[in-house]
Amino acid sequence: MSRAQASILILVGLVLTLFILAPEVPLLGFAGLLVAVALSLPAAPIMRWTGAPRWVAVLMVVLGVIALAVAAGSLAAAPLADQVRQLAVDLPRSFQSLQDRMMETSWGAWLAERMDVPSDGASQGMGFAATAASTTIGWVGNAAVILLVGVYLAVRPRDYVAGLRALLHPSVEGDTAKALIECGTVLRGWLAGQAFAMVVSGSLTWIGLTLLGVPLAGALAVLAALLGFIPNIGPVIAAVPAMLLAATISPWLALWVALLFLVVQFIEGNILTPLVQAEMADLPPAALMMAQVLMASFFGLLGIALAAPLAAVAAVLIRRGYAEGWLGRQPAKDDGC
Repeated sequence: MSRAQASILILVGLVLTLFILAPEVPLLGFAGLLVAVALSLPAAPIMRWTGAPRWVAVLMVVLGVIALAVAAGSLAAAPLADQVRQLAVDLPRSFQSLQDRMMETSWGAWLAERMDVPSDGASQGMGFAATAASTTIGWVGNAAVILLVGVYLAVRPRDYVAGLRALLHPSVEGDTAKALIECGTVLRGWLAGQAFAMVVSGSLTWIGLTLLGVPLAGALAVLAALLGFIPNIGPVIAAVPAMLLAATISPWLALWVALLFLVVQFIEGNILTPLVQAEMADLPPAALMMAQVLMASFFGLLGIALAAPLAAVAAVLIRRGYAEGWLGRQPAKDDGC
């Protein structure tokens, strides 16, 4: 084994060890890398058109995103706050209405008899609330880490690339640079495809809920679009409040809402996203699904959310580092088939 090959194996071993000992650290770092790629997309034309240094361009993008968020929030704050407040009021009422409707049927009464509320329900509720608050604080802290890492990577990417290349043998620095450039291209394609799929799924959800007459269609559609970032599980979570709200009007309307989310998820998850990701990020649908299952079993919800971009990057590194670098295979050529 040459020193060049040994340096690659050592680096891979260090990454795998980090995944085993502290899996959240590399996942948060990779999420920060996605943020850096997203910030770099608009920063590049700003540098080209204005001649500004990179850190100025990234700062302009960050300030622009903050300004857009504040402007959109100020315009939509009042109606969205009313919808959220109404959602908080209607959801418990929807659940109670659903229970009452269940009790009117024999199977519902049979199910209710076997769902006894424990005597210490209040203490269990407090424990659940404390757990939920702790989880929320943890997610907020992780989001802050991801954003800061993303900004740092976007401002000085060459420093981190140079540090990575310094860990490898000089003979593979050229191939490493090409692989990193290709990984960046794949991640940009994945982000563009994911954003497109989220916008389409949110729009379809809003149109469908509006036509069905479901209240709070705007808030529910935004929730569905945001949760669409989490494959498979996100749309299921988004469908629950919409179905509960529809159940206050009619059980049949709840079924129509469930059918709407099923159709949107089928279009987005089985047609739109695989086609877009296969075109933009070169991700075969079957490989993407297996990556999601594998990441879910090891790393939970965060693993599912990052499974697709991780699989895209892994495919590039395996092809360049193992198939072409180790085995000596020639790059595959597109024959048009």
